[in-house]
Amino acid sequence: MGVLPVPRLVISMSLPIMVSMLVLALYNIVDSVFVSMYSEAALAAVSLAFPLQNLMGSVAVGTAIGVGSLIARNLGAKNRDGAEQAASQGITLALFGWAAFIMIG
Repeated sequence: MGVLPVPRLVISMSLPIMVSMLVLALYNIVDSVFVSMYSEAALAAVSLAFPLQNLMGSVAVGTAIGVGSLIARNLGAKNRDGAEQAASQGITLALFGWAAFIMIG
């Protein structure tokens, strides 16, 4: 990371996130096609659920990338206790995110 140009780094680091968002969007498109054969109300329900599904995926991916980065930095610094603490906080954060989306849903 210290020797490559910034634009190349940004592209290489953003590609996995863009691919995951594309997969989420394609998942919704396929759902919409199949559900639209059933009824208009079902299609409306899927259309209303898509933004929440997209938000849940974005929060999960963003949290996982952040926690993974924090763990990697701690392990690189030979700070095993810090890495374990980051991992446990990541699990706690994931559980809180899960509970928040359950409440919203």
